[in-house]
Parts: sequence; structure tokens; C-alpha cells
Amino acid sequence: MTAGLSRRGLESAVASGALAPRGPRVFVNPHWSSGGELRNEWKRQLFGALCACSPRQRASAVVFRRSAAVLWRLDGLDVVAGTAGMEPVEIAVFRGRPSPGARCLTRALAPGELDEVEGLPVTSVARTLMDLGQVVSASVLERALESALRKDYVTMARLRGALDAAPRLRGTSCLRSLLASRPAGLPPTESDAETLFVQLARGIGLPAPQRQYVVQTPEGRFRVDFAWPALRVAIEIDGAQTHASASALDRDLRRQNRIVLALGSAGWILLRFSWLSLVSEPYKSQTCAQLRQAWSIGSSHPLAVMRGVNQA
Repeated sequence: MTAGLSRRGLESAVASGALAPRGPRVFVNPHWSSGGELRNEWKRQLFGALCACSPRQRASAVVFRRSAAVLWRLDGLDVVAGTAGMEPVEIAVFRGRPSPGARCLTRALAPGELDEVEGLPVTSVARTLMDLGQVVSASVLERALESALRKDYVTMARLRGALDAAPRLRGTSCLRSLLASRPAGLPPTESDAETLFVQLARGIGLPAPQRQYVVQTPEGRFRVDFAWPALRVAIEIDGAQTHASASALDRDLRRQNRIVLALGSAGWILLRFSWLSLVSEPYKSQTCAQLRQAWSIGSSHPLAVMRGVNQA
């Protein structure tokens, strides 16, 4: 490693202008910009922390915890989060004193717990999820877990094996609880917005909806993001980046109209929520109220009455 980067990573950083060579050394370029200033500033801080490590530290320095989650682009962790405007720089070192500007800990990592992202040495996704339990809430850890599963970074079996191999690792109880409560075969959510919806529904006392449910109607089969089939209540979620163009919006609206008419003729209630409906007040309160109302209406459906579904 050189300055905490692999040779390929160092060459990439220099080529992009993030690092500037000065003789045998490299320095963080304070003027570097490639769009996305917040992420650039965070990367500058990360490079600076790595460069500030002593040569002895650089040989084993590894990006971990929240910084690793940002590099892996796991949901719930971003450079715009945190009270200071971005996630803290966190580097693990095995020897010596911490470098300035970084949150460093001395911890042993097995070879299988190490990986590389953008040329930077980083903890594996499994190890990153295990470490996150030390510093983030259960809701943030669940968002990170769902995205890791969705992107095929890890499997449930791989995570359970990693936890079994580290029974005394601090902060893993939250991850263990999330895995234990997760039904076998449950598919991951398809976006961070969907994870937030699951958490919001759980927070108001509703049982977990079925994910990626297919509704059979006289007009055909329609797949919805979530459903409570006994109540005939279906949910569609629009993520933050759902409509990248006018044509995409038009296509989605036409699809939604077909779903609304088909599900309505079959006695279903369809609710649709945007990203803002899940993250911003007072929209969240309105979302909760609409969910409770739909649950109340659905509870009076003959199928729900027959199955003894209670109102929330």
C-alpha cells in the first residue's frame, strides 16, 4: 500500500486530481472537484487521514464502520448525514497513535474481512455491517442490511457465518436481532424508500406486509410493492429517483392508472407514497393516517372478517 491506497487506487486518485504527486510523496489536492462537492469534501478528508498516517500505519490501515458503508454505498449512510454535514472519517489501524482528523481504533481483522473499493482498503460488507452496530441506530443498520442484500454483496448465510466466527465482537447484538427476526426466504426491499415504508408501518403497529406481491384480477396479474392480501390493501412506493425523465413519468402514470382500475374492480385499495411522504414532516403524519384509514377500511372486508384480522 502507498498512503493507504493500493497502487491501482493511488494511480486512479492521481489521475482524477484527488491526489497531487510531489516527488516521492502525494498530497490531497484542495482544489479537486468532479461534481458532488459534499462527497468530494468527504473523500478529501478520507485521503487526508490516510496520508497523515505514519508509513508503518499505512501498511495496515483500513477504512471501516461508517466510512466503509459510505464507500460501499449502503443505504442510510451518506456524506450528507450526521450532525456535521457528513459521516465521520473512520480508519482502523493496527499500530501506533491515531492520525489527526480520523477516528481510529486498533482492531484485528481476518483476511476474509478485508476488501477494496475505489482502490481503498476497506472492511468487507459483512464486517462493515457487524461494526456498524457500534455506532448507528437499529433503523439505519436495517437500511444498510437491506441494501447489502439487494445488491448481492452478502447473503444471510454469509452474515450468520461471520457472526458465528466473531461471538465476542462488540456491537453485533443489533445485527443478530435483525437476522433472527427476518423470515426465511424474505426478499430484500427494492429501494431505500421501501425499507423506510416497512419501518414506518411497523412503527404504527401494523404487521409486516407481503413484499413484491402479485395480485390476480380479471384484467390480469399486477405486481405491487407491498400488500396486506387479507385486507386487500396494496402499496406502491416511488423512490427518490423514480422519474428520471418526462417519458418515464408518463409511462409510470399510465401503468398506475391500469393498476388502480384493475385493483379497484377487484375490491382492492391502492395507496401510493413518495420519498417525501416517508421522510418529511408533516407528510409522514399524513402517510400514517392514510395507512390507518386503509387498514380500517380493509378490516371490514369479508375476507378480513373471516380471518379475524383486527384493526390497528
